[in-house]
Formats: sequence, structure tokens, C-alpha cells
Amino acid sequence: MRRLALAPCVLALVFALTACGDDSGGTGDEAAEEESDSSAEESQNEGAAGDKDEARAAAEDFLEAVRTGDGEVGCALIDEDAHASVTLTTMDQANATMEEECEPAFPTYAEGFNGADAAEVGEVEMGTDTEGEIPIATVTLEYTEEVDGETAEDFLFWLTADDEWQIRTVPFGGLSEQRGEARR
Repeated sequence: MRRLALAPCVLALVFALTACGDDSGGTGDEAAEEESDSSAEESQNEGAAGDKDEARAAAEDFLEAVRTGDGEVGCALIDEDAHASVTLTTMDQANATMEEECEPAFPTYAEGFNGADAAEVGEVEMGTDTEGEIPIATVTLEYTEEVDGETAEDFLFWLTADDEWQIRTVPFGGLSEQRGEARR
């Protein structure tokens, strides 16, 4: 009789174990949720890689605009609120004049950008603003040869609401002081 009493317990245990799910110990719902999370993470990583490539391309375009003095391209890559920073480079204190628009001022800004011909886009580091909402790319500049004087270390690009990478703070670290002295 003892054998018969044990048989239903073994059968109940076998049914209980097979009803719980797959070999990993999780239920089918848990496996689907993990797969969904994995897909979302892969998609996010692909988006970050795309953002990084787009930010790098914007930095290369900006650097080329600086090299050539192309105000149209250069100013398109600068947030409109920062255009005034470029126009300040045209200030002529002796005559109290200054360009009022970014595009005509950009060649003067570019002329004073120390080391532009030796600069190359280096590492791109992705981050966000302090609220964690707006993607920001810090693009390091590397110099292929020795440059006399101070040089810009990086460009800081923000992803705008229009999905465009733009500079919000115009880099002045590499502007030669001689431009300002010559205009005084």
C-alpha cells in the first residue's frame, strides 16, 4: 500500500514542475519581458551610435567651415542664441562697429581660430544635460602638429528639438588674442 500512496505525490510533483515554465526556471511571460528589454536596449545602443556618428559629422563640418571661413555652414551649426558670440569677434572698439549677423562675422571668427588647419576631430563622448533629457556630445579636438598659443580643446554639441546637432557655446579657447589687439 505504501507504494500506491507515494505514486500520487510523485505525479503531483512532476506536474507542478512542468507547469512552472521553461528550463531556466522562469515563466514564458518573464522570458518575453526579458527579450523585450533586450531589444529595447539594443535599439537604444544603435540610437546612441547613430547620434555619436551624427555629432562627429557635425563637428567635422564645423571644423571645415572654420578652416574655410564658410559663414553659411558654420552659423547653421551654431545655435541661434549663440550667434552673438561670433559677431563679438568683429568688434572694432576704435570705430565702435561690429557685425550684427553671424554669417558675415564668421570669417573673422574663423580667422582667429588658432590651429584650425592642424585640428582633427578626435573622440566623441556622449552624455546628457543635467536633467538627463537632452543628448550632448563632447567632441575632442586633436592637433596633428605643434600649434603656437592656446587652442580649443573640444566642441560641445547639443541635439536640438529639430534633431540637429548644434553648438550652444561657441569655443573661444583657440581664438588668437592678436585679432582683438589689432582691432583696438
